Amino acid sequence: MLSPITPAQAKRNFVSPYSRWHQKEQLPGELDGTLASQRLRKPLFSPAISPGFKMQREDKIFAIGSCFARGVELALIGQKMDVLSRTAEFDSFPSMNGELPLGFTNKYNTFSIHNELRWALDPAAEFPRHSLVDLGNGIFYDPHTNPALQLTGLEQTIHRREIMQMVTRRISQCRVVIITLGLVEVWRDNTANVFINRLIPGMLKSYPDRYELHLTSFVENLSNLEWIHGLLSQFGHQDVQIVVTVSPVPLQATFSGEDVVIANTYSKSLLRAVAQEWATSHENVHYFPSYEIVQNSDRSLTWEEDMRHVKGEVVRHIMSLFLHNYFSGLPVTSSKLYASPNPVPPGIGPGKTTVSWSSHATPDAAIYVSGGGIEEALFAGGSHGSKEASFIETGAIYEFSLYTSRDRNRRVAQLSVTRPPVDSITS
Repeated sequence: MLSPITPAQAKRNFVSPYSRWHQKEQLPGELDGTLASQRLRKPLFSPAISPGFKMQREDKIFAIGSCFARGVELALIGQKMDVLSRTAEFDSFPSMNGELPLGFTNKYNTFSIHNELRWALDPAAEFPRHSLVDLGNGIFYDPHTNPALQLTGLEQTIHRREIMQMVTRRISQCRVVIITLGLVEVWRDNTANVFINRLIPGMLKSYPDRYELHLTSFVENLSNLEWIHGLLSQFGHQDVQIVVTVSPVPLQATFSGEDVVIANTYSKSLLRAVAQEWATSHENVHYFPSYEIVQNSDRSLTWEEDMRHVKGEVVRHIMSLFLHNYFSGLPVTSSKLYASPNPVPPGIGPGKTTVSWSSHATPDAAIYVSGGGIEEALFAGGSHGSKEASFIETGAIYEFSLYTSRDRNRRVAQLSVTRPPVDSITS
């Protein structure tokens, strides 16, 4: 049960600039507003985050969970972080259906995450080899993995399992563990008495009575996370910090009989509530709102064509928010500021140009403009974007400056925009 909030703390929370959705006297389109009705108008949502710890450059990191964990790994490696879950051990095996070999390690439910950590870390826990599935013709499948690799014989399947546990065991070296929760529809192997990670075509036909579907509950999933916390406390880093997030990637399909959109909403809502309960119960567990960032951003910018996978640009936005909040020593990288057209073509009345920027390590970046009789004023904000400047006067020079934040203590890019008179073009 969550601890009650004292009246004094409740009052402090209530006056937070991010505590309100809307106020009548505030303009919804105000660029730097803190109301939800203002912030939700931006293409990519940036929530207020209060980090419970700070990462250090020397920290080792391990990500485990759904396919979203693989995107997290790539973003962290791009920042030169030491990510031990990002391994090349599976690259030598032939992949299947165009999958990345490392996708073999994806874990889609809390049961499979708990199982994997238990088998890797607890000397008393033994992997149930009788849960391996004989598909016939000498082909076996490990249902506690993701079928990203071509299926093979029993000996090779066991070898891959040993590599999996060797890689997972590296989590004990990591101060930072990132867990992404995926779904609540879980299959149970009645013969081996164990929940599995993935069912593949042919398993139900070959073994019609062996597996049953569970729509797992809040209590079951929270219990798994508590077991995971116990394992990491006992066998993990002495100062382990756990970041839990809910994968925004929806269900591919549902076995529940519900509309897949409704089933997905139930799944994500339950896991979101479980994650909150878990984070509130432990000082070293921290919830990060990647799910909310995606769900409250512009769909056309967020999703790939399949409306399931999150675009790389958005993953980078999510990770820039994570690093900005959890790692204060992160250097600013890849800051760009440009305008098109520039110079602005001559003509009657004010000219127009589109100013674009990116500064992915600084989600609170701000663009200010001066010139043409304008004192430096806020023009736009956010980690990246584009905005039309429709005030470019002939003969004036406008200076656009990209800062890491609105306090303007650090400028990371600058751009001059001009609009020459007609005679300077024709002479």
